[in-house]
Amino acid sequence: MRYVELALAIFLAGGAQAGELKLELHGEGMNGNQIRVAVYSDHAPEQFTSDVEFYRGIVDVATSNKLIVMVAGLPSGKYAIAAYVDSNKNGKQDKNFLGMPIELYGFSNDVRGRFGPPDFVDAAFDVGENIVTRSIHLH
Repeated sequence: MRYVELALAIFLAGGAQAGELKLELHGEGMNGNQIRVAVYSDHAPEQFTSDVEFYRGIVDVATSNKLIVMVAGLPSGKYAIAAYVDSNKNGKQDKNFLGMPIELYGFSNDVRGRFGPPDFVDAAFDVGENIVTRSIHLH
């Protein structure tokens, strides 16, 4: 009986495969700049667009106005992406006196908020066991 339980546990654990996300970031002015990408999970959608709380963060340098970022090992679920160009490499998205970003930025599904960032549900997409590709334009 114990062997059946062990075999079932191994089978069920193998069924929860991790997915992979391929992000294609585009934008005039990315070349030579630091790009910061935050991956947000549906386990904490209220964190969406937070500068300090996110599921996974990636920092890379663009060598052209296009950058491919791979995010591996994502459990199946809903995710949303926020990305921006950190042109002065200070680790934060700079804003003007009205609180509007002055560095290029974008969100998954290319959604834009009306008076602030979009909601998680508008930027969210599903990740399963396969590679999911998303294109984000930084404006």
